[in-house]
Amino acid sequence: MPEKNTKFDTRLDQRNHKRKKNNILNILIGIVILLIIIVTVNIVTGDDEKESANQSDVTTELEEDNVESESIEEEEDKESEEVEGDSTESTDSSSSNDDTTSEKEENEDTDAEENEAGTVSTEPSNDTNVESVIVDSGWEPIGTEQSGEHVSSYDSSSVDWDEKVKALAYAANLDTSSMYVKFLGNGGSPQKSIGTVTSKDGSEIYRISLEWIDGEGWKPTKKEKLKTLE
Repeated sequence: MPEKNTKFDTRLDQRNHKRKKNNILNILIGIVILLIIIVTVNIVTGDDEKESANQSDVTTELEEDNVESESIEEEEDKESEEVEGDSTESTDSSSSNDDTTSEKEENEDTDAEENEAGTVSTEPSNDTNVESVIVDSGWEPIGTEQSGEHVSSYDSSSVDWDEKVKALAYAANLDTSSMYVKFLGNGGSPQKSIGTVTSKDGSEIYRISLEWIDGEGWKPTKKEKLKTLE
């Protein structure tokens, strides 16, 4: 009996010892698994914090870039507005000059226009040497020093000749001292004359018809702007 009890006790001890080892091993395995979980959680948490920090840095950089971009855009807008302002002033000035030129051209081409002196009529001509025919209802007789019955004179030293020249200058819008009288003769009747004058630089050439008004002097009735001196 004692030998059987001893063997039984030995086996029991071995089983207990083995069970203890298993428990210790299980505990160690549990500790290892726990450590692995803790390390994994730390790694994941650390990565999340890094990603969050990186995202925060990226967001900050983007915000700074946006601020800089907005600042640059504002400066560019200001510069653009200044350029547009200058361009607008330049365009307005150019437009004003263009309008002035257009008005001048329209004044020359319009058949009948009103001005302070009267109605100016500009017409084309069948004469190839005539650029345009101009009639101004505002033309007035230039006055006269002559009295009695009028006799037209083509003597360059006579008063009548001198008054004809003044009437030509008046219609040509030239001063008598700044023009040349190239021709002055009968205009188809005793009380009508026609003359051709040029500016001294030759840039303006006119053939002007005159009519005598009793007691008032010679009055321009038609002005033809010539291309060349005949």
